[in-house]
Amino acid sequence: MSRLTIKRCFHYSALAISLVLFSQASHAIPLIRDPEIEHTLHLYADPIFKVAGLKESSVKIYIVNDSAINAFVAGGANLFIHTGLILQTATPDMLIGVMAHETGHIAGGHLARGAEKLKNAQIGTIVSYVLGAAAAAATGKPEAAAAVITGSQNTVMRNFLAYTRAHEEAADQASLGYLDSLGISADGLVKTFQLLKRGERMHPGSPDPYMKSHPVSAARIEHVRNHVENSKIPSGQYPRSLDMAHKRMVAKLFAFLETPERTMQKYPVSDKSFAARMARAIAYYKMPDIDRSLQEMDGLIAEAKNDPYLHELKGQILFENGLNNEALSSYEKANALLPNHPLILTDLAKVELAQPTPRLSHAISQLEKATRLDNDNSYTWRLLATAQGKAGNLGLSYLALAEEALLKNNPDEALKKADQSINAIKDNKPALLRAEDVKARAREMQRIKKDMESSF
Repeated sequence: MSRLTIKRCFHYSALAISLVLFSQASHAIPLIRDPEIEHTLHLYADPIFKVAGLKESSVKIYIVNDSAINAFVAGGANLFIHTGLILQTATPDMLIGVMAHETGHIAGGHLARGAEKLKNAQIGTIVSYVLGAAAAAATGKPEAAAAVITGSQNTVMRNFLAYTRAHEEAADQASLGYLDSLGISADGLVKTFQLLKRGERMHPGSPDPYMKSHPVSAARIEHVRNHVENSKIPSGQYPRSLDMAHKRMVAKLFAFLETPERTMQKYPVSDKSFAARMARAIAYYKMPDIDRSLQEMDGLIAEAKNDPYLHELKGQILFENGLNNEALSSYEKANALLPNHPLILTDLAKVELAQPTPRLSHAISQLEKATRLDNDNSYTWRLLATAQGKAGNLGLSYLALAEEALLKNNPDEALKKADQSINAIKDNKPALLRAEDVKARAREMQRIKKDMESSF
């Protein structure tokens, strides 16, 4: 397992940066799940949501594993950030500025006029249609999107991401207000706009949806720059407490997404910074060189012994090198330091199920808790199905598989597993009600997919 590249891990969801697979027409959509990176992004975004009058928990943030410098909102209050954008931001304020801009679209109600059909769709459907739009834009042929979007005969970019110039200007203005309220300079937004502008010049025919739907004119850049120059907030001001989190996030993403050789070039052994040592620990683990990887991890933990994300990462390294007992200890430590985190609970249960004598009862308890906290992780449902099956609870196992099928945009399979669950469950009324709910959602998904495919 340790030799797998992150792309191959799309099929396993095994990395600490766990890839949750959503499928549209059997194509995998790479959404990254990682507790530390998600936490960092929420550190940036939650204050923005609050000043925008949005409830922080109502806006979901998703990380799309794509090298495009891209961010977009779709399907209601869903904010999608591409790894390409994260990796290109040198400082937190560059990403914060983009998040403020996208929040402006949500708070301004721009989505209601451009993507109404997606509001009740599964996240996998949303991302598959957006990526299909990128495929169509890359060739100028709408039928190119069919590789991702079954039945598509039109350029869905127009429907989902074609914000008007007025919307873009309104989102810009809103973002400046949010940043002012937080005492953060808009200088980071200027830097990101300049980055995008350079990309437009270098790749005039780029399929990048952000460049197509968010044209960065010189006038927009100048407007934001003038705001910075006339603001009472010093240029470049943002919470410096975010710097370390940003460096760690970028290093972690880079090390998992790139080859060990490239990671060692970017973060050579002469770089003794915390983030660089994290990156090298991941590079060594991927080589694999387990001893050097654990040596780096132990050094980091010695400096930050109460950091749950370090214990989680060490647990992953140990588990994927067959050291299950030691991995269990690391995940238990991570869970103790950060209790009730759904991704850590899922990984803890995964290791418990892999023990010589599986801790079935405890693993099932952890997984059920994880699904209550976050029911959007298909891998958690798959593990729960496995655990329930091993425990002899076939009806509950089928029910978990039905939930997984919904998240993978496979309503036909969800209906089949839900019926199997109902046939196997006898007196468990709550489970029977859940199975009927799954069937209702699966039928609604079938209707939405049929409607979207015929409309676009």
